[in-house]
Amino acid sequence: MHKIKLTIHHLYQDHADGKQDARATARIYAGDRLIITETMSGQALHYPRYLSAADDNGQPLRVEWDTDGCAAMSVSRAEVCPCCGGDEWH
Repeated sequence: MHKIKLTIHHLYQDHADGKQDARATARIYAGDRLIITETMSGQALHYPRYLSAADDNGQPLRVEWDTDGCAAMSVSRAEVCPCCGGDEWH
């Protein structure tokens, strides 16, 4: 089973008191076609999210995002376990 793996390398807001929660909206494209819009909030560090994309056309993936803080993300295709949806096979 194939999924789209969105890895949030970091997401946070920098404040004088330290890091705080941030919001971000990621737009994932296959070629020039928008296939997923994903909204997230909180803080994250190297956090993977596995998303379904019925409109995935096999073209190269890219991710763009808007955030009210600091963020870095990447996207790839991943094969996941058919019984649990995890990234490790049983």
